[in-house]
Amino acid sequence: MSYSDRRFHGGRSWCPKAVGRGLAVLMFGAAACPGCIQWLGTSLIGDGPPIVFNDSTLEPVLPVSGGQPVFNRRPVVHAAPEHAGVHAATITVFPDGELLAAWYAYSGPHELDGSAIYMSRRSPGQEDWQTPWLHIDRPVGDGNPVLYSEGERVLLFQAVVPGLWSTAHIAMQDSADRGKSWSEPVALPGPVGANVRFPPVRTATGDLLLPAYDDLLQRSLMYASADGRQWTLLGAIATTPPAIQPSVAVLPEGRFVAVMRNTEKGWLWVMGSSDGGRTWSEPQDSGFPNPASPAAIVQLAGGNLLLVYNDSPTERVRLTAALSADGGATWPCRRLLVDGTENCSYPSVIQTSDGLVHILFSVGRKRIDHIACNEAWIIQGSPGD
Repeated sequence: MSYSDRRFHGGRSWCPKAVGRGLAVLMFGAAACPGCIQWLGTSLIGDGPPIVFNDSTLEPVLPVSGGQPVFNRRPVVHAAPEHAGVHAATITVFPDGELLAAWYAYSGPHELDGSAIYMSRRSPGQEDWQTPWLHIDRPVGDGNPVLYSEGERVLLFQAVVPGLWSTAHIAMQDSADRGKSWSEPVALPGPVGANVRFPPVRTATGDLLLPAYDDLLQRSLMYASADGRQWTLLGAIATTPPAIQPSVAVLPEGRFVAVMRNTEKGWLWVMGSSDGGRTWSEPQDSGFPNPASPAAIVQLAGGNLLLVYNDSPTERVRLTAALSADGGATWPCRRLLVDGTENCSYPSVIQTSDGLVHILFSVGRKRIDHIACNEAWIIQGSPGD
């Protein structure tokens, strides 16, 4: 069976009859798609206590980091003449420090017109990125690539979009040689509109937990896998206003924290899990602003949490890094990464063994930029242009 013929049926999946009808289904429900019932799913919101996050009544715990501050900003890629824009970069690192990045480029004017996935590498000890290459270009839209690696193995998740974003489904490829060769794409089971933005994390049981979302019904989704090949959709998290594009970080004792984009702007959603992502606390206002844009949260090697977010309730022009030394309870260290007039958004974050934090983000959708900094810079430094 060819990739284009693979479909998953039974209500928990992408239905071919919904192709091109995502907007109609969104407006009129399953009746707009004969033979297709949109998967409503199991709610993952449990009855546990709310997460303690960004609590101004607590005494701040100051992160500690020695060494000299480091900050460097360089472009990864500029939009080629044939491209109207580049967007939604992702980054991963291999054991020797080699970096691999991916993003999607489009010919426009809509961000899915002629969209395709591109990649680039940065060799250890080098500052410049290699010339990008085309990874995949289907007749339908290609968007939102997400890279995740362990050792030499790397997974690539992405959205495959037959019509609007609301018709998307998630596809995955596997590589055993750092992305030099890839398996055939395989579609993950999921509802019409399933999409992805941030990489999976390891649970205490060794499983992978993949945060995802539903662009049709505007919900966050969670997938689990024991081997990174077979994936199970655990359920959904629905809020008002909608919370999508979750990013998950590991906390001590196997707990998780997730931050989510608020589709109606204003503030960033947050929730916590104590059972490997099987259930989550009621999502709440994080106290951080959000201009309807995804934010990235990761645990660094020393245990601190790093949050990279748009520091505005309405605009994507300020990109800020914040550090927490107490599992997200307080965030005393916040530093502007970018402050200007261009749209800077969709951060992706990884840390290398030398302690450097690598952040990729879109700049006006005309280029992808790369910031390399360390915790000392976030604690002590100031933005460098």
